[in-house]
Amino acid sequence: MKAYSLSYALELWRKTKEVKNVDPNFEKYLSLALRQFIIPILDPEASALKTKEFDAYCHQLTVDKLQDALELFDQQSSIAIEKGELTKGTRNNYYHPLKRFLIWMEKQVWWRELFPNLTDVAPFRAKLPPKLTQRKREEYGLKLEELPTYTQQKIEALRNFRLAGGKNLRRLRRRQKREDGGRRYCTPKIDAVKPSTFRNEEQAILRFLGWYSQAHSSEELHLELLTDVDLLDDYTYWVVNNRGVSHSTGVKMVETGIAIAKWLNFEKSTKRDWSDIPLILELQDLQSEYTEIYEQEKKQSDKKKWKLKELTHTEARQIVQYLYSLCAPNYGKHDPNTREFRSHGIRRDSAVARAWQTYLIVKILVYCPVRQEEIRNWKLGETLFRKVDSEDNPYYVVRLKEHKRSRSGKDRHYRLPSILTEDLDLWVHKWRPLIEDATKSSENWMRFWGYPPGKLERLQQRVESARRGEVSDEVQSSLDEYLAREEAKLQGAEHRLAGWEVAKATLESHNYLFFVSGKKNAESFGTPHYIASVWYMVSYAIATGSNALWGEPRWTNPHALRHIAEKHIRQLQKSDLLEPFGAFIGHSKEMGDEYAAQIMTENDLTKDIVDDWWVEGV
Repeated sequence: MKAYSLSYALELWRKTKEVKNVDPNFEKYLSLALRQFIIPILDPEASALKTKEFDAYCHQLTVDKLQDALELFDQQSSIAIEKGELTKGTRNNYYHPLKRFLIWMEKQVWWRELFPNLTDVAPFRAKLPPKLTQRKREEYGLKLEELPTYTQQKIEALRNFRLAGGKNLRRLRRRQKREDGGRRYCTPKIDAVKPSTFRNEEQAILRFLGWYSQAHSSEELHLELLTDVDLLDDYTYWVVNNRGVSHSTGVKMVETGIAIAKWLNFEKSTKRDWSDIPLILELQDLQSEYTEIYEQEKKQSDKKKWKLKELTHTEARQIVQYLYSLCAPNYGKHDPNTREFRSHGIRRDSAVARAWQTYLIVKILVYCPVRQEEIRNWKLGETLFRKVDSEDNPYYVVRLKEHKRSRSGKDRHYRLPSILTEDLDLWVHKWRPLIEDATKSSENWMRFWGYPPGKLERLQQRVESARRGEVSDEVQSSLDEYLAREEAKLQGAEHRLAGWEVAKATLESHNYLFFVSGKKNAESFGTPHYIASVWYMVSYAIATGSNALWGEPRWTNPHALRHIAEKHIRQLQKSDLLEPFGAFIGHSKEMGDEYAAQIMTENDLTKDIVDDWWVEGV
């Protein structure tokens, strides 16, 4: 990773509050300490720099060279004192500004990015307060089998139509037209949908019919009801006012109604845009109305949601450093009241591997804020490739086939930031192989989860003894609690063992770089990540980090990190990078402007021009 120059670090220092409390000669003494005792050792050709020469040299001297600057100063200043070239008083004048500046640098996130330090013991993590969520609502949708048989059959016919994009009906219609000697005509446009899209539409149908069934018999539950504009309007009014949802629900429900109307009217329309079917035009008009209302609702809800997940990019990078500390090989035992450290123990391989994956995925999203779907599809040697440049520096490149939400519709091809290379190497060459090896045998598998040979048998023996009442006097007074605790441990161990073969087969079935860790659900171990799994993992990790660092959890999700990145690059005023950055993360500059605008306050926009905005030339 490219390090900041000393000139840039000094510029950042001048903008801090600490500057107000330093000696007026601070930078003068700092300059002398660097010029006389440190730079000549780091670069003999830069000895005896004059003030102006030093200012120019600061642009090329990177801060990573100053990691041992204080030790160098101690050595060289001691030699100068012994030779009589320096007094102890003058040495102190130089020493204190240098030390203060170096301590300040070591606290900066960009310094910790240069010198990541993995401690032996993971830090204490306070329990997160519950996330503010909407109350759970009572379900009102029907199950498919609760519908009349003819309605179930129509839903199946609709499924075939939607998944095929009406191709079967289109071919049949054209053949009949040719047989009748008619001329070729234009067929209405219908796009095929994915099975997941139709599942959502099917759920919308079942909810609508569930609502309708509250006042009607099951025999009246027809699919055509979802094309009735008045009924859709009544449903939307009910669901917004009684369920507390937004008009987004109405938009999606009318969209489902339009899909049904197109299926029912496919034989009647001869226009590509369906403009000869009044019902579809009427439904589209209702959808537009709901969309306008929802856009206004979304602006208000986004403001409320953003308060729960607001972060600066610098804070996000600090959280990455905290998550790195959670990858330590040992866990700490702390006093539950004072949180004081007592002792430590060795963590299970599964816990450390899970921490590594969480840290790495969050780090990728912070430094390379692409859509999480892309990261889920990384496969080494297929979509993710390790390369070496002309100077033998390794790096990773991503190549993905055309993405439906790509800004240009082209294949995605981009290089990952070098700050990710070392961590990706560790995941690729150490942790993922270790996880794969854990599934090779039941013994490896149990050891991976913290059950070395003999532990399961010892658990079984303790449970059997407790059931017979054969326990120590100390435990006898709380035998029921002890037995319940030991039975839970045994059940967890047996559940892990039972899931081994499934986990082995699941992991061997794909080559995705990342996958579900299966901490809470053993059956999910090794399955490819999906939207919700990454969403929850990232949000919870960031909430944990922000709670530990600042005492307040921020539930920032993967998509919010894209907004944060767009805001950050605009605050840096790098206008020439906006279009390339949009290409890098997979959308247009205009979309980036929209992302940034959604989370930028008036203060963000105006704070740099408040003073002297009226002065000519400013």
